Amino acid sequence: MKPIASSPLVALFRDFSYGYAALLGFGFFLPFLYMAMSFIPMGIMERVGTSRNASTLITLIIIATVVTVTYTLLEVVRAEVLERMGTVIDQKLTRICFDAFNREKKGSGGTPAQALADLHTTRRFLCGPSLSALIDAFWSPIFVIVMFVISPIFGVLILAFLAFFGLASVATHYVAAGHMKHAQRLDMEANEFGLAVARNAETLRVMGMLPFLTDRWYALHRDGLGWRAAAQHRASRLGLIPRMVQNGQMIIVYGLGGFLFLNNEIHIGVLFVVLMMMMRAQGPLQHIITNWSSIQSFWLAAKRLDGLLRSVEGATAHLTLPAPRGSLVVSRLVGGPPDTEKPVVNDVSFTLHPGRILGVVGPSGAGKSCLSRLVTGIWRPKRGSVVFGEQDLSHWNQDELGRHIGYVPQDVEFLPGTVAENIARFDPAATSERIIAAVELAGIHDIVRTLPNGYATRLGVGGHTLSGGQRQRLALARAVYGEPRLVVLDEPNSNLDASAEQVLGRAMQGLRDRGAAVIVVSHRISLLGFCDDLLVLHEGAVQAIGAREQIFNRLPRLRNPVAPPAPPVLNLEAVAGAAMR
Repeated sequence: MKPIASSPLVALFRDFSYGYAALLGFGFFLPFLYMAMSFIPMGIMERVGTSRNASTLITLIIIATVVTVTYTLLEVVRAEVLERMGTVIDQKLTRICFDAFNREKKGSGGTPAQALADLHTTRRFLCGPSLSALIDAFWSPIFVIVMFVISPIFGVLILAFLAFFGLASVATHYVAAGHMKHAQRLDMEANEFGLAVARNAETLRVMGMLPFLTDRWYALHRDGLGWRAAAQHRASRLGLIPRMVQNGQMIIVYGLGGFLFLNNEIHIGVLFVVLMMMMRAQGPLQHIITNWSSIQSFWLAAKRLDGLLRSVEGATAHLTLPAPRGSLVVSRLVGGPPDTEKPVVNDVSFTLHPGRILGVVGPSGAGKSCLSRLVTGIWRPKRGSVVFGEQDLSHWNQDELGRHIGYVPQDVEFLPGTVAENIARFDPAATSERIIAAVELAGIHDIVRTLPNGYATRLGVGGHTLSGGQRQRLALARAVYGEPRLVVLDEPNSNLDASAEQVLGRAMQGLRDRGAAVIVVSHRISLLGFCDDLLVLHEGAVQAIGAREQIFNRLPRLRNPVAPPAPPVLNLEAVAGAAMR
């Protein structure tokens, strides 16, 4: 376990140390106000009961009212201060955590949904009643001291109660910790699975998969409930005796106080003071025991958030580099998905100069999409290098590098927002001229004109539904926004007809004329005609690379391709086989 002193989460909370110290000092006065309220019943019994003086009763009632109002206002003020501190903590943590769990994570574990839930759990604890209970528990010894002043026997009694309930709380923690951890993990898995099903509900419903998926989701949900119920069952069994002691403490106090009264050691009115202070001293501890699951959830959530923040803290700080102007040089590249040991791309090398279009072909599973992710910096290579503009991709700040890269993935999705916002990559400084320039370069004016509100049409959840071809062409406009120096297109024509494919080809030529380096992955022969060079991949290795005409001549099936109205699909198994020959 890493030391707490080096925890980035603790370092972040040091900024609030004065605030929490002030709240702790503020809590010092609440016990005295409560004790003042507890002495009022004794005063009424001993003074009013004997003197039967109405003015004395009215005076005591006024004093009790003032003390009660003051105590209540102080509690309200404390709650408001905690809420404001929670808001500030949220402002400090939210942006860091949201950015962190949407980047490449190294061993932080969890999912974005879990990280958001952890953030909410942490904030709720740090500004909620459980923290107030911990502060009150810190000052509970004041009541113990007063009880010793009243009678050493009552002092020993309250110490015994506090020690008993404290041990019960610690035992509950250790008994339920493992089960609660399993329950939280399964809850997150069920949540992630449910969100994945919701995103693909139409397709799954058509194929009749929903009954099976419902059963699978419910199994995860049920198992999570089972672990949680087991934790609660263990805690309840362990808490049975403390609950019986708590319910019977009034009898214990009155019985013990009765003996002390008979021995003339205390006044009978003292029993009210003792009982109220004993309940007040135990109140915070009882709250901690009752809400132990929420405290434990906070502890686990804080550990996961701390791991996430450590991954951010350990990231290398990058200098701002000038805009890349040179070639893309891929050297001895080996890599694959971050969670796999076996590389998908193995020893790939090539150079792509500005103003050139490289077509990447190969059978399914050859590593084409993996190569696209590696050369754009989405995945980090295990070995080798990707140099763009005389700088290795690892030397770049990801956000700054992204402004010089355009990327169209195979599966295109848009975020909730307008067409213009999605094309402009949600850049707050985007101008109409730059957005329209991207639309013109991508050649999608015809699509924008047909949308209900043009550039203001809403996309994403609850927005306008686009066809597969429309999504790909809008994604192309997003990729070319800002005139990037490197554009990578992964199967950008898989949903396009012949005319739309010609528009895509002209957009690629427009990028080339502007000096951009373009990489396009495609299965169709017709799109390869727009390429200057071709690279043939097979099982992650380069089987052939060179000028388009050279590769065409080596592969007889590609010589003098004539595109019919519907572009033919390239037989990539034959291509790879011919390249190996």
